[in-house]
Amino acid sequence: MTPANHTVQLPIDECEEWIWDALDSTKDCSFEYIKDGNKEFLIFKTNEFFADAKAMEKIRKTTGMELIQMSTHNGYTQLWFGRYTSKKDIHFKKF
Repeated sequence: MTPANHTVQLPIDECEEWIWDALDSTKDCSFEYIKDGNKEFLIFKTNEFFADAKAMEKIRKTTGMELIQMSTHNGYTQLWFGRYTSKKDIHFKKF
């Protein structure tokens, strides 16, 4: 995970929407937001995910979030996307 090269980041709720759109997964899905110091993570859980390198690159370029971990358990895939937060533009969203 590398610091974003731009000074203004998309709000985390827009990142969540972009990622869901790029993953093209809508059945039996959920996500969680975690902030830890100057890092923030969106964790997506889905049972219908197929890796697509172009989609991952689109997510990174659009949101500044990179896929940092992926695991599968009991038929569900958990995808961790993360980024460093911009000191000028920090957004919080309650879920």
